[in-house]
Amino acid sequence: MGAMSYIDLQPVLVDWRYDADRISTRKIIGADGRPKIQMRVELGLLQMELDGRPDGEQPCGCDSLLAYYHKKLAEYQARNATTLGFGLTPRECRALSDEASLYYQRYVALFVLEEFNLMVRDTSHNLAILDLCRDYALEAKDRMRMEPTRAYVLMMDARARALEALLDDQVSSAVAHVNRGILSIRDHLEQWGRPDAFESCEEVKVLRELRADLLRDMPGDSLLATRRALHEAIAEERFEDAAELHDQLKRLCEDDTGA
Repeated sequence: MGAMSYIDLQPVLVDWRYDADRISTRKIIGADGRPKIQMRVELGLLQMELDGRPDGEQPCGCDSLLAYYHKKLAEYQARNATTLGFGLTPRECRALSDEASLYYQRYVALFVLEEFNLMVRDTSHNLAILDLCRDYALEAKDRMRMEPTRAYVLMMDARARALEALLDDQVSSAVAHVNRGILSIRDHLEQWGRPDAFESCEEVKVLRELRADLLRDMPGDSLLATRRALHEAIAEERFEDAAELHDQLKRLCEDDTGA
């Protein structure tokens, strides 16, 4: 049997140098005519499908493992008129965790490419995986295995939604997405028994910085939007956020009067 023919990637890698200080990614059209995402890594490159599962697989004939297990859950509920008794084995949870890692790599690349609507698609996918394992894993360790990543996924989801709104000049909507993200992280930490971690949470800090940038760069309706955000924070008992928004509103009022 003759030697198989392989393609040497060295010419591609020389033209596209690895930079440890930033995420290097790009979109291409594949040989099959479909768009792909490529990401430069230290020892080569990753290539992902833009749509469907990033690796192009269709597990069990479905678009993703998440879709497959959602289908199984729906079938179980239709047969039994309840979801009680439905469960995911440790092996199934590990497979779902592996799928979440694929989608994570793609939504990070989409963030760099500023494809925020597609990024929301993928962060939503991973949040659904977290929910599925939390609610239906048979073993307690599998119900909690991925929960430490939830704050990060919630942060990235909020950033994507906010930046997508910003592309449409919907600054008030962008601020609202950020506020909802902060609230979702707080709720998650409380449910996880870690309410004390909220103020030191790095993901919350990132979202607060983004909110401050949005409010500072707001057009003429910034006073109204900030007042609305403040009222929402007070109503939701997010008092730390309310204090920050109060200070922001004070600065905006001083700027408006020329103080």
